[in-house]
This record gives sequence, C-alpha cells and structure tokens, in this order.
Amino acid sequence: MAPRRKPTAPTYTQSFGDGSGTSSSDAVPDYAVPDSQTSQRVFSSPPLPPQMPPPPPPAAAPEPVPEVTLSTEEVDKIFEDVAPKKKGRIVGICSVNEVARATSSYTSRQDEETAQIKARIDSQQVRLDSLEDLLDVMAVGNPVMQRMLSERRAALGMPPRDPQESDPTRQQPINPTNYFENK
Repeated sequence: MAPRRKPTAPTYTQSFGDGSGTSSSDAVPDYAVPDSQTSQRVFSSPPLPPQMPPPPPPAAAPEPVPEVTLSTEEVDKIFEDVAPKKKGRIVGICSVNEVARATSSYTSRQDEETAQIKARIDSQQVRLDSLEDLLDVMAVGNPVMQRMLSERRAALGMPPRDPQESDPTRQQPINPTNYFENK
C-alpha cells in the first residue's frame, strides 16, 4: 500500500490569478469571493461622515457674581485649604516653604516700620528747615544769593521768605507734623 499524500493548499496564483488585474472566472476557484456589482459598489463608495449631535441651545447669561472683599487672614485661610502640599508644607510658586500668614505680629511689625519712617521724615524735615534758615542767614548781606534763593523757591513752588526774618537760634517744634494722617 502506498503512503497517502496530504492534500496541498492552493497557491496564490491558483486562488487569485496572476495579479495582472484582469479577473477571469476560470482561474478563480469556487470558494473565492465573486466579483459582483454589490461588492464593487461597497468598496468604491466613500465612507459616510460621522453624525454630529445637534448643538446645545444657547445658555442663558450667567448671573453676575456679587463682589466680595476678604481680609488678608481670610484669603490666607482659603489658600491653606486649597493649596497643594508637599511633605506637609504648602507649596507656593517655585517653593516648598510655608507661606507667610498675615497675623497680628505682621500687622504690628508693619505699624512699627511705618512709625519709624514717619520719624525719619520728620527728622529730615527739621534738617531741611535748618538748612533753609542757614541759607537765609548767608543771603542777608548778599543780594545775588537772595535773588538766586528767591528764584529757586519760586521754581519749587515754595512760599517766598524774607531773609531778615530768619532766626538761626530758632528751635523746631517738639511735636512733628504727622504727614500720613488723613484730614
């Protein structure tokens, strides 16, 4: 008895022809897809565009949000609640340090700095008044210097002064003017 031969699968050429683009029903076996008008129409028609949902109706204008003014402490508290944290610390811009809070110590320190600046301005005003008196004393016997001082005061919008009225021994008032108070 001769060994049985396994059936061989058809080759590409046997199944689909020689690839010349011509189809002949002779070369195509029975199990190949027939070349019908329906298959040609399906493969040559462009795909349909996707169905877009209708646009939503225009929403009514949102109600205006009332304007709220928060204190610095309130803003800091809100920031602490929503700010990102890293290793238990609040992360600020380019920082992992805790954000400084506006506390009463901050306010008192700011008040101290303001008081120091006011004292410095008062001290400088006393010195400027002394210098002005010195210039007036120097101008008493010099008409050219009197004219120059008068012109400079007029250019700066200062009231004119009579050099004869200057008192070089005059003492400045002990209570300096508060320049930052609203009147």
